[in-house]
Amino acid sequence: MKFYLFRHGETDWNKESRIQGSTNTELNSTGIEQAESLVPLLSKFNLEVIISSDLNRAFKTGSIVAESLGIPILQDNRLREANFGEAEGKTIDQIIQDYGQELWESFRIMDLKNKRVKFPGGESRWDSVLRMRSVVEDLVQNSQYKRIGLSTHGGVVRNLLHSYLPADHHPLPIPNCVTYLLEKREDSFVVEGPLGK
Repeated sequence: MKFYLFRHGETDWNKESRIQGSTNTELNSTGIEQAESLVPLLSKFNLEVIISSDLNRAFKTGSIVAESLGIPILQDNRLREANFGEAEGKTIDQIIQDYGQELWESFRIMDLKNKRVKFPGGESRWDSVLRMRSVVEDLVQNSQYKRIGLSTHGGVVRNLLHSYLPADHHPLPIPNCVTYLLEKREDSFVVEGPLGK
């Protein structure tokens, strides 16, 4: 079974370096163009369905691809970005000012020592990973589809994929509309990408 994970297109908050989390922001015109640019890449993989976060920026991105490819799109709110609590809507500079450089660095570094890191009122990295992995596990167990697109968020792509990679793996780049392959092979998962580079 193959999962093609892609991050949504750009939003105004992305441009402003604001943390979005579970806040329901919209694609801007650049984000729509980025979503459209995914179509030639994803058309190569014979996707059967797209499953998307229910947040508008991811669902719009997935809908543009699904409509172009003529395949169904379904929503699953477990693919939402992590909830960042009080940090949502703040710029990176504001977050560092309010919560300190150490918390921000702990949040950014892919290290299992930091799996419980979270912002006040938010969700821990590990809780969000377990939520996201439950989607993959349910699909492996129960889906008739074998080639699935997952339209989701930067933190989801980064944290989910790193949960299947060795602890010392270099941080994966996650620009808007980046695409990775997560493939189930017998008893393990293999990560490939970014695709189309």
